[in-house]
Amino acid sequence: MVAVCTIARGFTAPGQTIGISAFIDELIDALGTSRSAVSTAYLVGTLTGAAALPFVGRWVDSAGVRRTMLLVALGFSGAILFASSVQNVVMLALAFVGLRMLGQGSLHLIGVQGIVLWFERRRGFALAISGMGTLALMSAAPLVFTVLVNSLGWRSSFVVLAIGVLAVVVPIAIFAVVDRPEHLGQQPDGRADQLGEALSRPRSLTVAEAVRVPAFWTLAGITIMAGAVVTGLTFHNFDLLGERGFSEGQAAAIFIPQMVGGTTASFLFGWLTDRVPPRPLMFASGATLAAGAFIASIAEPGLLAIAYGLVTGVAAGSSGAIAPALMPKWFGIDHIGAIKGIASTANIGASALGPLILSLGNDAASSYGPVVVGCAIACAAMAMVAAVVPTPSS
Repeated sequence: MVAVCTIARGFTAPGQTIGISAFIDELIDALGTSRSAVSTAYLVGTLTGAAALPFVGRWVDSAGVRRTMLLVALGFSGAILFASSVQNVVMLALAFVGLRMLGQGSLHLIGVQGIVLWFERRRGFALAISGMGTLALMSAAPLVFTVLVNSLGWRSSFVVLAIGVLAVVVPIAIFAVVDRPEHLGQQPDGRADQLGEALSRPRSLTVAEAVRVPAFWTLAGITIMAGAVVTGLTFHNFDLLGERGFSEGQAAAIFIPQMVGGTTASFLFGWLTDRVPPRPLMFASGATLAAGAFIASIAEPGLLAIAYGLVTGVAAGSSGAIAPALMPKWFGIDHIGAIKGIASTANIGASALGPLILSLGNDAASSYGPVVVGCAIACAAMAMVAAVVPTPSS
């Protein structure tokens, strides 16, 4: 399940920012529109798609991982195919709704849910392994997609990606996914169920109960901050670092230490959720996010540039690892899809707003410095809250 769900998560790349970025310049030229118009279509598509995730989460809870993965994969493939046919910005916005809602949002949520249901004691470790694999697959997307676009054109590339999702994720859903270990006479973590009975689990919280827990909003707040700040910094990477004296090549090289930091932190923090109390992990994630934003305001080519890439990578990787592991530990698994759907909606919405916030801050001050420092202060405040908030496992 770890392997097949990781592959499914990796195939969300056509709906992720890192994958869509390979098509942006081609879309601008082909549609005869501006970068601002495409960015606005992306914002509208992302926010609209994110609004559906609480309902998708409830659907996964009731219908199971196998059925929802199959139907979402079919829909996601259709959305990618539709993207190949867009003729104007309105059609592009509709395509972004499908790509973001079904790919980045729904299929990714379902992939995580498939792992969560199969593990308890070693859930953090399993999610850590999956997170590393997902990041590795995602990191290949820009290069692969760029080669496709240069070889086949952007429309044919979307068609190829749609076929790829159909050929890989749909068979996985049909033949490889099993909703729960009890369906095979097993218990979570791979232990054989010798009694042939379902494992007795503690009571799961409902969505209404979970959202009344302060730790839920603190953990969600960290992922929201990470979504907004890291996406904003990545979206404006070349312009922001160009302001600090970086060449285009030096700015592009930032993604190398960022990938190393993100992959390492994803595994380490996921593994630690099985062994360390949650507050130190939440504090560390928020603190590294604050540090990464601050370093962005003073970065220079050289060691500071490497530090910036590593620290922002750690911030993104850690926040992405702790939330999937801690929420089922705190709230149980019966309603975890709906609970995570709420957090995912807020996170994806923040990732859409982050680039706009940094852009507006730059316009107001003629520099990214003040708005980036403001982001660092906000992240530091969230980290302090995380250090003291009561948690269900305390």
